[in-house]
Amino acid sequence: MKKVLLISHYPPPAGGIATWTKRVLEKGFSNWDIVHINSNTINGRDPFKNTKRHIKDEYIRSKNIWKQEKNYLKNDRDIKVVHTNIPCTIFGMIRETITGKIAKRYNRKFILHCRCTVSNVVNNRLKILAWKRLTKYCDGIIVLNSKSYSFAKKYSKKSNIKLIPNFVTESEVTFDNNKVIKNSIKNITYVGGVTPEKGCDIIIRAAEELSDIEFNLIGIVSKEIREMRIPKNVIIHGNQDNDYVKNALMKADVFTFLSRYWGEGFSNALVEAQAAGLPCIVTDWAANADQIENKGGIVVSNNNVKEYVEAVCRLNNDLQFRENASKWNVEKVKNEYIDSVVLNSYETFYSELIGE
Repeated sequence: MKKVLLISHYPPPAGGIATWTKRVLEKGFSNWDIVHINSNTINGRDPFKNTKRHIKDEYIRSKNIWKQEKNYLKNDRDIKVVHTNIPCTIFGMIRETITGKIAKRYNRKFILHCRCTVSNVVNNRLKILAWKRLTKYCDGIIVLNSKSYSFAKKYSKKSNIKLIPNFVTESEVTFDNNKVIKNSIKNITYVGGVTPEKGCDIIIRAAEELSDIEFNLIGIVSKEIREMRIPKNVIIHGNQDNDYVKNALMKADVFTFLSRYWGEGFSNALVEAQAAGLPCIVTDWAANADQIENKGGIVVSNNNVKEYVEAVCRLNNDLQFRENASKWNVEKVKNEYIDSVVLNSYETFYSELIGE
């Protein structure tokens, strides 16, 4: 069987790429076998806690990845594609340029999978130069959202670019095709890091003007949020398990996701809310607008309390729109974000690149 060499983080620590990798390895592909190289950090560095980077450690880590890649490509002719995942940091792009060169040396197709909103991360001249150099070696580029797609098209004209979203498994979501939409909104819920970067400061400030609505914030709470004045109608639940989150989504009337986090690419929490049949209010950030399309809810400007309050009021006054949005969101997840659909998209892309 054809094989793909997947170079990607695996937990611990947990994170977007690591979680995706674990899911892919657990589910597998129908027509491709997976050979995995764990590209995780070494010596305890946790990039999600901004642990200091040590150049020596990064060199050892990179050298080990390249050594494994060479060994696999030299000895296994069934490997047809090298697929690497990065958040497009400058160090990551420099490292993956070498990874791409090795793939080309052994006459394999090379795919760069961008786990971010590329335009938010590759945001200065030096980074754009690194991006252009890296993508010279790419046969294909996978991005998570339309903003990244536009950027890649602009700066990577020779590469085959595909927008393939993240995915959720059916065991992770609860589809509610018949969500009961109440006459008025009483409960708005958010799940994720309870931080300013995720827009929770906007939710808290808006809650002061929407005192008839209860706002539920579920996730690890940052110091900045703890130091804010919290209105009585904002309930901070802290970090909770999956069952708790599913139950909270079942009780909610609306889901909100106001992220402005620079590293955001695609929100699985938003997908889970859509599957639960919740109308959503989101910022025009990362993949949010792609996921909602102003059909599954309302897309608002970033960091704008007034516009957010107005959006809540608009939803509250339009029962028919909320009913339509609920059904639309469920179908969106079933058609575009479930594992069987997305995993097939990867396989199809691999086959396209090798000419099958």
